[in-house]
Amino acid sequence: MTKDDWRKYVCELIGTFTLVFFAAGAVMVGDLTGDLGAIGAGLISGLVITVVIYAFGHVSGAHVNPALSIAAACLGKLEKRLLPGYVCAQMVGSAAGGLALLWIVGRHGTMGANLPNVALGVTPAAAFAIELFLSFLLMWVICGTAFDERACGSLAGLAIGATVGIEVMLMGPYAGAAMNPARAFGPYLAMGDFTHFWIYAVGPVVGMLGGAVAYGFTHGAAAWETPATGTTGTTGATGKPASSTGRTLKKFRCRGMDRPE
Repeated sequence: MTKDDWRKYVCELIGTFTLVFFAAGAVMVGDLTGDLGAIGAGLISGLVITVVIYAFGHVSGAHVNPALSIAAACLGKLEKRLLPGYVCAQMVGSAAGGLALLWIVGRHGTMGANLPNVALGVTPAAAFAIELFLSFLLMWVICGTAFDERACGSLAGLAIGATVGIEVMLMGPYAGAAMNPARAFGPYLAMGDFTHFWIYAVGPVVGMLGGAVAYGFTHGAAAWETPATGTTGTTGATGKPASSTGRTLKKFRCRGMDRPE
């Protein structure tokens, strides 16, 4: 394990802590004050994802999501040897975020956990189907803006953050809308009840893997091609050297999600 590996793991830990603290915290504070609501919680979730991508994307890829890291490893956008460390760092960051909210805000309601709205008649099966679809769509956007070598990678953070925000605004109060096992884990740990956690652990993994497969089918094999090779030693999304000149390297450096290689 190299020093660069540890840098990536620490970035994933801090980024996931930040996501959970603000996303779950927005739900908790909204419940306490009645001021934020679904729109406010969605805006905060989307904006914090955007900030994390631009702050850490050039170091670790800013996955902050085990489901995304698993899909990225399957696509060759993340070295498989890094996957266990990524997932561990993300889950530790999530746990720290949930426990920090418990310490700072106190035990309040569901601790900002992602939950199906049973009062509205949402069953676990329905919540799982919604979670799967939302994760599928989010992965589609990630592939189209961060993984596809033909995309304008500098806009990835904005597009991904907007997608997360929209999904949380619409489906957060109804079915949870985590799209991320790490977003769910910390609040569930702080709440002490994991009854519905499986929805937000399994749904995102299945949805993101499905989204990646579907994107590759609709957009073709060129979606996963790496930048032109050069001699700088800087590696691209699949471990091959990235070009040292021109637009290709500039586009690559703007990317976040596929940077870890």
